[in-house]
Amino acid sequence: MSETVLGTLLVALMFLLFALGVEISIALGIVGVVGLLYLKGFNVGLGVVGSIAWSNASSFSFIAVPLFVFMSGILLHSGIGKGLYTAVARWVSPLPGGLAVASVFSCAIFAAISGSSVATAATIGMIAVPEMERRGYARPLIFGSLAAGGTLGILIPPSIPMIIYGVMTETSIGHLYMAGMVPGALLAVMFAVFVIAYAMLWPATAPRVSEDQGSFLDKLRSLYEVAPVAILIVVVLGSMYVGIVTPTEAAALGSFVSLVLAAVLRTLTWRALRDAFHATIRTTSMVMLIIIFASMFSHVIALIGAPRALFDLVVGLGLPRWAFFAAIFAFLLVIAYALEELSVMIILLPILFPLVTGLGFDPVWFGIIMVVWLEIGLITPPVGLNLFVIQNMMRGMTAAEVTRGTTPYVILMILLVALLFLFPDLALWLPRHMTPAR
Repeated sequence: MSETVLGTLLVALMFLLFALGVEISIALGIVGVVGLLYLKGFNVGLGVVGSIAWSNASSFSFIAVPLFVFMSGILLHSGIGKGLYTAVARWVSPLPGGLAVASVFSCAIFAAISGSSVATAATIGMIAVPEMERRGYARPLIFGSLAAGGTLGILIPPSIPMIIYGVMTETSIGHLYMAGMVPGALLAVMFAVFVIAYAMLWPATAPRVSEDQGSFLDKLRSLYEVAPVAILIVVVLGSMYVGIVTPTEAAALGSFVSLVLAAVLRTLTWRALRDAFHATIRTTSMVMLIIIFASMFSHVIALIGAPRALFDLVVGLGLPRWAFFAAIFAFLLVIAYALEELSVMIILLPILFPLVTGLGFDPVWFGIIMVVWLEIGLITPPVGLNLFVIQNMMRGMTAAEVTRGTTPYVILMILLVALLFLFPDLALWLPRHMTPAR
């Protein structure tokens, strides 16, 4: 059987399993194992399966996944960061749409210590939703600012998808983390500017209440609420930037510091610790299962020569770089509305990455593009996880309200991708100036 026929049959099998409702990770595993057994023979193939599973499960870089998830769980379940929204609201409430702006900026700050968009949206949403509803904010504005703001949790480091991308493509995770900071801050500002403009055009959607502003003394007192978050940001991101620790070591350090802060603030209960451990086990198990099975699939794709064949095909078309990139991103946008994006990213990376880097695109830059695409998927129906998180807090949201609430932010994310294409240094300047860990 030729490699082309085998590749076609394996892809057909994968989509058949998807259509039958099989979990994406399991479908990838079945296709990967079948392909390896056919290409390598039964005995050798089983050995390769075991080798791939072990090498991924024992990877030092992947240790950062449960550590960052655990840190996020401590922050979420111990209540650290709950005062963050109130503190930010004190400073930005004079602006039009002040509480929605506070939601965006609170999400951006919390993202710098959580590594999870779902945890970011859930933590800030629990406080922000009732506050904005009590003041009469329009539901689409509440929904959109929190769902989109929560996506910053995977663009502003630390970020679990960046770890997965870095290990799968052998790209520096530290460079990816630094590359996400400027685009993440820029996207947060873009979101906030949109909210302000929207509230100025339609003031009735975001009533201004004087009680939100407080005195200057209240503003200064509110900085105390931000102190634990600021400490963690300095510990995790600052230590990586100056080269003191690697991303994995930063994850361990961040987990330890989060435990100490929760203990000092007397919010570290047995229930919070138990819930953090449960969340860590569930998330890590899911992520590692996807990674191991996707790696088997990737190995098969590489063996049949699909990346090289696709590269030769694209080069033969003679497309300019911008046209190729636009076509790839348009294809990804279609997928964002249909499938769970993290699994799809892991499926596509073995094919897209050699093609993109072969055409001269920077691997760190492309990693940020993929994360922005994941952000889009988090707020696009029907499988956007952030939509489910916020909908659980805002019962009765209609499909029209969800669409009105999130579509402007999707457009802003696409605009960010265009800016990154035109000005790659938005992502690449900071990594070039960081000190490598010794």
